[in-house]
Amino acid sequence: MPDYVPALKARMGDWTYYVTVMKLGKIANECSLAADIHANKDLDNLIQRALEDRVRKEMVPYLLNAPQRFYGALVVAVYGGDPEFSPVTVDEHKLIDDKEDRSSYGFGLLRFDGSQTYYALDGQHRLKSIQEAVKEEPDLRSEEITVIILKHEETKEGLQRTRRLFSNLNRRAKPTKSGMNIAIDEDDSIAIVTRQLVKENKILKGLVLSNIESVNTKQLKPTKKNDPYITTLAAFYETNELLLAAYDQGLDIDEQFKQFRKSDKELEGYYSYLDKIWTRMLKKCPGFDAVLKGKKTPGDLRLRVDGEGQPILDDAGKTIPGGNVFARPMGQFVIADVLQSVGVRGKSIEDAIDAIMNNITMDIDEAPWVDVIWNSDTQTIKGGKKERSLLTSLIGFSLNLKGSPKIRELTKKYRAISGNKKAATLPLIDWSGSSQEPDKEI
Repeated sequence: MPDYVPALKARMGDWTYYVTVMKLGKIANECSLAADIHANKDLDNLIQRALEDRVRKEMVPYLLNAPQRFYGALVVAVYGGDPEFSPVTVDEHKLIDDKEDRSSYGFGLLRFDGSQTYYALDGQHRLKSIQEAVKEEPDLRSEEITVIILKHEETKEGLQRTRRLFSNLNRRAKPTKSGMNIAIDEDDSIAIVTRQLVKENKILKGLVLSNIESVNTKQLKPTKKNDPYITTLAAFYETNELLLAAYDQGLDIDEQFKQFRKSDKELEGYYSYLDKIWTRMLKKCPGFDAVLKGKKTPGDLRLRVDGEGQPILDDAGKTIPGGNVFARPMGQFVIADVLQSVGVRGKSIEDAIDAIMNNITMDIDEAPWVDVIWNSDTQTIKGGKKERSLLTSLIGFSLNLKGSPKIRELTKKYRAISGNKKAATLPLIDWSGSSQEPDKEI
């Protein structure tokens, strides 16, 4: 039985294509993944496995639960069907004066004889999620999506041509970068409250580097003079994610949590919680009072200083990087890791902040930071997850947190990573005192 599809005919390069709209039910039934354009079935299996995880965890829940769901156009190739395009002349509209132009707008009907087969060249995740979602919610079958149709020739040259297009579409497609997502996402609760903190918290305002050139940067250059920032937007988001995981004794933050916007009341709670933590950390952290009063910049805190707080100069008369670890994203990550452990155990995060800031040096050139995440010779951040995990365990142990590694195990790891065979772990801290609000006046 013939199949008629209303379409716009268009051309780019040496491709003629058609733009139309199809029901999700039709797409789910008649469109396949691009298995047939691969020369190697093992490669297709690899693509199938790569599709499964994201589709199941993120995209199907999005289609089923998001009232404002929307997908961009699928690009599909069509096998067979003997497609024939019949233009429809537009002659009744008053805005079209030139009769010669009335048939040049590409309006028409695309006719197939009913034997055609569609497969996705671009949008395989979207197609797979549609196929899965309509099984769970049949009402979705009546919704529509834009489809761009290209004719595929079943010849050696046609297969090569279509395979090249598939490769180009997927290789050149660039997803929105993570930092840009943080800047614009209206469903990810962490991104929403992160932006709100940057805009509304009087202390944080101006301390987070969030211009367009730096949205994906996680680290700060410690040698930049008069640098007013303590973190970047991407690193700030990551720290907030760690801290929010301890909200109300533990939030389950997974991809679904980030995909569906929480209620205004929940967002207000997240913001208030993070606002208090950041305010307390910055007011309690040694050296930050001068920054908050405008007497120093965070860049000044990332310099090695003498006993009187004056920058130490090298032989060339230049300042030497060092200084306060909390003026760097890495230091904030470690402290946030510890506070997450405190919060999920139902203990006071405020008391933990006070205990850490009062008892553990924030000087990156001293233990526990030096030789673990800081190379004092090159004045650069070093290491990664393993080193960060060790520091979290060391500070957690010093706070006598239940579940912290044994002292013998910690000492062994600490000595191995630092290279100091005689290094000792941090002493236990008494942090049983009552909480006190930080000074309200800066």
